[in-house]
Order: sequence, then C-alpha cells, then structure tokens
Amino acid sequence: MPQIHSSTMITDQSSVGEARRVAVQHAQALGFDEERRSNIGIAVTEMATNVLLHGRGGEVLLCPFGEDGGPVWLDVLALDAGPGIRDMARAMEDGFSTAGTAGQGLGAVQRLADESSVFSPVGKGTVSWSRFRLGRPPVVSELGVVSIPVKGETKCGDGYLLRPEATRSLYMVVDGLGHGVGANEAALEAIETVRQYSGETATEMVQRSHDALKKTRGAAMSVAIVDHDRKICTYAGVGNVTAMLVSGTSSRTMVSQNGTLGAVLPRVVQEYTYPIEPNALLLMFSDGLNTRAELGSYAGVQHRHPMLMAGLLYRDFTRRRDDATVLVAPVGAALEGTPA
Repeated sequence: MPQIHSSTMITDQSSVGEARRVAVQHAQALGFDEERRSNIGIAVTEMATNVLLHGRGGEVLLCPFGEDGGPVWLDVLALDAGPGIRDMARAMEDGFSTAGTAGQGLGAVQRLADESSVFSPVGKGTVSWSRFRLGRPPVVSELGVVSIPVKGETKCGDGYLLRPEATRSLYMVVDGLGHGVGANEAALEAIETVRQYSGETATEMVQRSHDALKKTRGAAMSVAIVDHDRKICTYAGVGNVTAMLVSGTSSRTMVSQNGTLGAVLPRVVQEYTYPIEPNALLLMFSDGLNTRAELGSYAGVQHRHPMLMAGLLYRDFTRRRDDATVLVAPVGAALEGTPA
C-alpha cells in the first residue's frame, strides 16, 4: 500500500525540529539504519532551515515510497515562495551562508542524499528535493508522487498505484469522497482492486473497482496504461481526477466521465487512446489541486526529476482544503533497465 506522506509547515525554529523528528520517524519505519537516519535528520534540518531563513517560511514534505519486495526510498521536498537563489553554484558550496548560519546548507544535503535537485528562479521561490534510498538503486526511480492529507487528518483519502515496466506501465490515482478514515478506506479498496487486476484493460479495472467500492463511500479514479512499444496511452477515468499528457509547452487533458465509483457508474465506461510524443510526461492529480495546474510556464523544469515537478505543482496549485495528490511520470521515452 502507498506509504503515508506528511507535511510540516516551517514557521519558526521549533518547526524545523519537528520536520527533523518526523523525517527520522519515516526513515525508521522504512528500515534505514541508525547512521542513515542521522544523515537524513541532518539533511532535513538544513533544508528546513533554508526555508525558514532564506524562503521566509514554507513547507517540508516527507514522502516515503516502498512496497513489499520493491524499491524503498524517502523523498524530502522543501518548498517556499521566497526570493529564490541568485547564485546557485555558490549556494551549493559547503560552508557558504548568507544568513549567518553554519553554512552547511545545500552542499551538505547534496552530499548526504542519493539524488537531489533545486529549482529556484529568482523572485519565484525555491523547491529543493532530495531522495534517500534504502539498499540498491531501484530499477525505476524516475517517478514523482506527492500525496498529502488535508490539515487535521492523519489518513489520506487519496491514493495511487504505480507499475512502471519496460513495455507496459500502469498508473492510477484515486480520490475517496470527502476525507478522513472513510475516504481512505475507499481509496485503499480501489488500490487493492487495481493491483489484483492490473493485467486487465483500463475499463475492466474501473468496472471491477466500482463493484468493490459499493461497500464504501465511493471514489473518483483514473487509470492510464502506457504501451511503450506502440507509444500510446490508453485511459479510463470516472470522476474528477485529472490526467494529461504534457510535451513542452503543450498539454492534452484526457477525457474522464461523470460518476462515482461504488455509487453511479456511466452506462458504458469509455476507454480513450492518445498518442505519446517524445519526452512526454504523464500528469495526474486529484481535485485537491486546482484544475489550472500545469508545467508549461516553468522554464526548464521539464528537464528536472519528476519528483521536483510534483513538489512544484503541489506548492503552487494545492487548494489546502482537501487531500492533495499529484503524480508525474515520464512516458515519452523507454524506461531503461526495467523488467520486461
């Protein structure tokens, strides 16, 4: 099942300590050893401190990823809407500080993490991302997903399922009605159903999920199946989970039907097929994000890691009054090294 993601608002020094504490808890739950947990704590402290001192406050997201027998990692996103970083090269140097701190900062984070990246246009805030892997590098790591429960809830009513493979990849996002425990139960039921029938067509997975969710409060859901050899995306969606294919400054929103899985299903569930352009990205998000969410206005960001893109979209388009999930996956190129 998807791991629970968390958010810490960074407003003062005590919230920096809270972000570190939660990060270490996530790391322990994922199975990181004591030394690695300490390094994660140091990195999160530096990232949160940068948000506080340079970004004038913001948010730290902790996004664990791991399933039985699969890759495990912890993603950390530090988000702010401050002035941005004018001299990125110097900011990445160990010992450099513009705020009177010890100055370990971004350079130390880059050294401690397995992967990291910073997007900071001058005057438009900063998104800093770091990934800490457990064990060997995963077969597929070019994925980005953020799934944050609405403030005040410990369980997320949104969910997702990722099955990236060499020839056929499956991506699903589900949004249980409302939020809290009931929405979470609906989302988990949909995830388990799609996992069980992941080899079937998109419409069959939607129909089976509808039947399984009749005992729950219901959900909206979108399923995208990517055929990498034929370069097409087959899509079926019911409800208000948005999905689009993004290529450069252009995007194409895929068609979802009205209805609620578990309650009201369209008489005929439609399946749509879309061509995939070179270097295209698949973007899927729940209605916790504004429907205007897009990547085209951020110069150069589509060449960055999908997790950084997911954090950027969350920062700029989350509504703050519902669970919010955003998934970004590259679908316009072969997934090198993935199992057939």
